[in-house]
Amino acid sequence: MLHLPFALALASSPVAEPTALLASQPTLAASELALFVSAAAPTLVADADAPFSYTYLEVGAVSFDVDVIDDEADVHYGRASIELLGFLYVFGGHSNLSIDYQNTDTDLIELGAGAHVNVVPKLDLFGEVGWLYADVSSDLTALDDTTNGYEVFGGARWMVLPWSGGGLELNGGLGYVDLENQVSSDDKTTFWEVGVRVHVLEVPSVGATYSKLEDDDQVSAGVRLSF
Repeated sequence: MLHLPFALALASSPVAEPTALLASQPTLAASELALFVSAAAPTLVADADAPFSYTYLEVGAVSFDVDVIDDEADVHYGRASIELLGFLYVFGGHSNLSIDYQNTDTDLIELGAGAHVNVVPKLDLFGEVGWLYADVSSDLTALDDTTNGYEVFGGARWMVLPWSGGGLELNGGLGYVDLENQVSSDDKTTFWEVGVRVHVLEVPSVGATYSKLEDDDQVSAGVRLSF
């Protein structure tokens, strides 16, 4: 269908002129296509410079040294994340913690959302907030309970050594947890962490993280499939 200005011109022009007018339309279409491609080009370049996926599945294990009871907890976890609109993501996770102290077991569920931005090529900043629900089973009555709380975290991801289909990622950040009856030296905990992730190919990667939760130490390792 012709646009309205072209229809008016055809109705009031001599017979020979419509041919010239119609012939000019491919030129306009080509110029519009060129403008579209040039406008889209920065986005394509920006995506190429942002090598991190926020849609993934991950499973792993954690060794948690709890200072206040001088004991170590074993943790197994799973986490899933889905990216939305190119800069947001939602996530959910489940972890199970077992410790010899008073035969204590904890099932922890986390649901939350976050946002990320590519500030320079190969470097992302991100922040997230999550709701926590803990079901604690223990021989110690004071611990045997269900509770909920929240966690906030902000950090960075840097692809320090990229290669074809993968790369070496360094990451880290600061966080805060407010959760009663958690197996920790304090219910309200500020923590920091540093980690490394090896992206073997575009989909699989393996990572390790060291976390310091005030008086407690935590080391984790996991396998991730990114999409």
